[in-house]
Formats: sequence, structure tokens, C-alpha cells
Amino acid sequence: MNIQNNTLLNRPASMMVCFAFLMTACGGGGDDGAPATPVTSAPAATTPPPATTTPDPDPAPDPTSLDDLVVDADNKLQSAYTLTVDVNKGNSNRGYFSLCDDYQANGGGYNVNFNSCLFRGPLTDGKLSKDVKVANHESQLIAVIWFYDGQAPQYTEWQYKQDAETQILTMN
Repeated sequence: MNIQNNTLLNRPASMMVCFAFLMTACGGGGDDGAPATPVTSAPAATTPPPATTTPDPDPAPDPTSLDDLVVDADNKLQSAYTLTVDVNKGNSNRGYFSLCDDYQANGGGYNVNFNSCLFRGPLTDGKLSKDVKVANHESQLIAVIWFYDGQAPQYTEWQYKQDAETQILTMN
């Protein structure tokens, strides 16, 4: 037991002596005015020049006035388009037509907010023909026909067609 205590006490002391030798072996001291002698045993390593990267151009700032806006040549600068509604049910049943923009598909049917309708009107002898002005941001609408005789309402979803010359909603 005495030998174990003796070796434990000597370990830190021997480590401190080794550390002191390492510190003095590393040098330190100042410049004594002697010119440095170059080491010629190995060629100096050269680093390759950094790869040149093209920085991303600054993004165009958001327009702050009408003078800053850039408009595509085919933009007609209209805030609305005309939707032609053509309903021909081929019968003389009385009905009522609604064209709305706020709706959600619900299983096999739809939940329609009828306060959001852009147009409402009666069918005459099962027919309706009307041009409706619709704001450009309205790209999906739902048309609903309610019949007075108790039939289930008929729903038709309509979507704006970018490539079409005219926008038409047909229900037969």
C-alpha cells in the first residue's frame, strides 16, 4: 500500500518536469538580429488559386411606383374578363341560376356560400344566356341550378382557360 501511494505522488511531479522540458525546448526568446536561414530541403507547397464564381445578380427591387412596373406585351391590362353563361336544360322547368366564387367540394356535393354569388337569375323555359363581368383574380367558379319542382340542385365547376379566346360556361 505504501508503494502505491509513493507512485501516485511521483506521477504529477514527473509530468511537470516533462512539461517544463517541452516548454524550454520549443524556444521562445526574441530576435537576436541573426538573419533567418531558409530551409531548402522541401519545395514550398503552393495553393491553387481560388475558383472564381460569378456572383448572383442583385434581384430586381419591388416596384415602388407605376413607373417601375414592367408589363408583358400580351397583357391587355384589363381588371375583368367576360364570362358567357349559356344554360339550356331543354325543358320548361322553372329554375334559378347562381354563379358563385366561394365554395368547397364536400364528398359528393358542395358547400356554397350563396352570399358570394357574382350573378343570380331565373331560367326561362329552362334557358339562360348572359354575359357576366368577372374579376381577373376569380379563376374558379361554381354554377348551381335550383329547380322549383323539388329536383336536386345541379352543380357545375368552371375554371378559367388561359388559352381560350373567350370564356364560356355551358350547362345542358
